Amino acid sequence: MTVTADEATPVGDLVRDSLWDKGILRLRLDQTQGMEQLTKTLTEFREWAEDERATAALIELLPGRTDWPGLVGIHAVNKWERALRQWERLDAVTLVTASGRCTGPAFDLLMAADVRLAAPDLCIALPTGPGGFWPGMAVHRLAHRAGVSRARRLILCMAGAGTLEAVQAKELDVVDEITGELDDRVAKVLAGCRSGVEARLLRGLILDAPGIPFEDALGTHLAACDRALRAAAAGLGTGEER
Repeated sequence: MTVTADEATPVGDLVRDSLWDKGILRLRLDQTQGMEQLTKTLTEFREWAEDERATAALIELLPGRTDWPGLVGIHAVNKWERALRQWERLDAVTLVTASGRCTGPAFDLLMAADVRLAAPDLCIALPTGPGGFWPGMAVHRLAHRAGVSRARRLILCMAGAGTLEAVQAKELDVVDEITGELDDRVAKVLAGCRSGVEARLLRGLILDAPGIPFEDALGTHLAACDRALRAAAAGLGTGEER
């Protein structure tokens, strides 16, 4: 697909816009697509970011409502979860913005992103299955990132209204920030983005920390420190070996 900076953007398409010059890619995502199509779209976006060695990858969730996950087989669910995991490990800073009425996929994508921004009118329809709350990996990510207490509160929230308003999403750490100026806030976040490899390294150290003892983690952190020291020496032109 060839898309120029000034073209109109069909929903769900990969786009290059004014952010492109800074190594930043954007996807405006139509949430009303089924799970299989969303998996395909997310995979294509991730592959594009990898091919272009993007510094950051932004997904804008367009308002929408649909049954989630719908009538799909377990293999489709597995593919979706694996696509999310690959997106989560991307060599780029990942951002998701959400506004208006959002669907089940929004919860998954927000929990897998590095930076999560919401408009004040956000309302997430939490994913449900035949037995109630959909037991996808977003629950695991929430418990990992925000703690068991917040994950339990979210389940109770779902048992009541089945939706999350922006303020509730912020309180439960489903989003990081609520802002009435999403574009301006995104621009500020992107201006401070680290390089893709550096972002992946720091993300990995953070995500691994809760489950790895200090002694086992020390070697990985020392290797990361050594890499940073070598990069600093190279930047100074000293050529110093560590």
